[in-house]
Amino acid sequence: MMRHVIGSINVLIRKNLGYGAVTDWNFSDEERRDCFCNHQFNVKACSIQGIFKTADVLAHDPESLACPASMPIDVQIEEMVRFPIDEEELRRYKESLGTTKPKKPYVFIFGHGLWNDLDVQATLNWLDKVVAETTTFFPRLMLTPNASGKKKPVEWRETQGNEALMNFEESIRVEAARRGVEHLGTWNMSIQSNKFDGVHLDLKGNMVKAMMVLNWLNMLDVSQY
Repeated sequence: MMRHVIGSINVLIRKNLGYGAVTDWNFSDEERRDCFCNHQFNVKACSIQGIFKTADVLAHDPESLACPASMPIDVQIEEMVRFPIDEEELRRYKESLGTTKPKKPYVFIFGHGLWNDLDVQATLNWLDKVVAETTTFFPRLMLTPNASGKKKPVEWRETQGNEALMNFEESIRVEAARRGVEHLGTWNMSIQSNKFDGVHLDLKGNMVKAMMVLNWLNMLDVSQY
């Protein structure tokens, strides 16, 4: 789910609703037809071609970035979707942070899917490990999963349905605050949104998530970092 938020942020910074979330610079004519607009997210063959770091855009399609070169940005995602966290994933994450203070502050946005059936303790174990490897004086935000839809498979509704999602969101909000991590719940904003498979939001829903994140960023006082 977090990759869709990152994809939507890329849509915004590239000002491209049609292909902003994906590596369209290497698309064939068939891929350009099949991966347009909503299909960037709801077609697996398209979503796996998402943009994982701004450096790739700068290398292949720099003119598509709306941000001027005088105000560089760096949006990237690292996937660590199990606990205990794979050592290679953790090593890659730490390498991406570098060893010196950056010229501009980092912001860490932690996302969470349904990989552990919304087990609060398993999530906190994961969060504690990631936070321990993260620069503590930079802003940190935790996103919890959106609401489920009517197409949610029956066998998952007890552990991942809306009641479980609401309880999980409330618990994580409290526990994140205890760890100095801000929280952004997405259940309420998504309960009436379209979910093509009962789980994932479409482009419109993910764009709302991305704009919520950007609004949070806009409230930060960068000078204190």
